[in-house]
Amino acid sequence: MPESGWAAKYRKAIKWALAVFCILWVGWYFYRNRQDLRLFLSLRPSTILILLVLFTLHLWLYSLQFYLVLRQCAQRPLPFVAFLKTIILGRFLSSIAPQAGGVWRAVYLKHKFGISYTRYLSGFFCFLWIDAAMNILLSAAVFGYCAPTFHVGRLSIWWILLTMTVVWFMPIVFESLFGGYSFRIGWLLWLHGRFSELLGIAVQNLLKGRMLIRVGAINLLNFANNVLIFYLCLSGSAGFVTLPVLVIFFILLKLSSYIILTPGNIGVRELAYGFLSQHLGLTAGAGIVLSIFYRLFGMVVISLFGLFFGGTKLFINPQQSLSGDNESCVNGDGVPKG
Repeated sequence: MPESGWAAKYRKAIKWALAVFCILWVGWYFYRNRQDLRLFLSLRPSTILILLVLFTLHLWLYSLQFYLVLRQCAQRPLPFVAFLKTIILGRFLSSIAPQAGGVWRAVYLKHKFGISYTRYLSGFFCFLWIDAAMNILLSAAVFGYCAPTFHVGRLSIWWILLTMTVVWFMPIVFESLFGGYSFRIGWLLWLHGRFSELLGIAVQNLLKGRMLIRVGAINLLNFANNVLIFYLCLSGSAGFVTLPVLVIFFILLKLSSYIILTPGNIGVRELAYGFLSQHLGLTAGAGIVLSIFYRLFGMVVISLFGLFFGGTKLFINPQQSLSGDNESCVNGDGVPKG
């Protein structure tokens, strides 16, 4: 249900106020703990170069995983290079206009390749669903083998993974409970119809064994790649970093991508990482620097590739670039609008 103008502005103001508060807290922390500032200079030039390569690999693996799922859900021809370009330019746009990148990607794919918004959203939902399931399974395998008694503070890791599993099943439970229910309120009826359609397409494609195997293999590579990224980002910290510690940071990274409290979760993720690292034998500064490093290297890679693919137009005028690119795609390829 769309929000009124004042409600949207009010919510946006709260998000930015929370972001400013978190950023100020991070600044206050490093003012009180100046010794942790050395962590920003802890990476060697060779490590920085390796991290840039690993972030490029992460971008490619993420795009390939999303591409395989979307192509299966859309049932339309879609070149991988063109889709990779939408991922890069979408993220590039989101870096200056939060959440605009996803909208731009959906509009571009509709007019360029005839992928409907429903099919795109179904593919995105299915991609997130598979990704979440694989990450839960891989994390459970790591903790089961390496640290079955792992705790974050007083909380067992198994309670965290169980909660994530329950949330993963919630769409299926919701559809099972309300699938045959007829809502009388118009917008609820519309919302339920769209959700049922999205879930139906996602579940139908989840049963494609060949696609699941390929996506699962890519997810495993990306999981390992992210763990290695975390390890290198923490290589300058004084604490001893184990594989389960790296995986719990990865879990928090994924959760922060699903639950958005500030634009890009700026500040919130840094505080969460700082709080978590204190319960994992590290300083709060190590967790904050890890989050900043991850954000910084990701931004550098996206900016470089975004500029290479013509992202300057999006940077100068996002709205005009969206409409202009879509019009050129329609006229050049002869794909009708709508």
